[in-house]
Amino acid sequence: MEKRQFGKTDMQVSVLGYGGAEIGFEGATLENVTTMLNEALDAGLNVIDSAAAYLVSEELIGQAVSNRRKDFYLFTKCGAAEGFTKFDWSKKGLLSHIETSLKALRTDYLDLIQLHSCNKSVLEQGEAIEALQLAQERGYARYIGYSGDGEDAVYAIKTGVLIHCKPRLALLINKL
Repeated sequence: MEKRQFGKTDMQVSVLGYGGAEIGFEGATLENVTTMLNEALDAGLNVIDSAAAYLVSEELIGQAVSNRRKDFYLFTKCGAAEGFTKFDWSKKGLLSHIETSLKALRTDYLDLIQLHSCNKSVLEQGEAIEALQLAQERGYARYIGYSGDGEDAVYAIKTGVLIHCKPRLALLINKL
């Protein structure tokens, strides 16, 4: 599978990645997720992306492929949770989301942690970005970023701290 340099990181990512939203929102079984992700990894895909908001997605991904952690880059998003019904942009809340994600994904680090579509006013306050920087300092993440659109994304990019991921990575989403 073709790979490309991911921004200014050291990651060479496959042109297709796996987006874990459908795992959580469509009632996937562990057996289906295990088969699907292992076949995708065997075919050369090397990016798996999930989020705290995608219900049980992180847990199923962790159960399915944590034994192959060195075979792929693992991205997740924080701030939004429980199917986008709860939001917490505080430092304490974001660090809690990240720590929960690490446990669910059965890993001790993530290649990229992103703020999940918070607005510009949240970014301007600085606490959310500080939380990601602290997570990176603690070794929870190699890179930190932002997933979102419009003026919010422009502001995130202008901080010079966050990678903006949404338009740069095509995510392969399989219906289960």
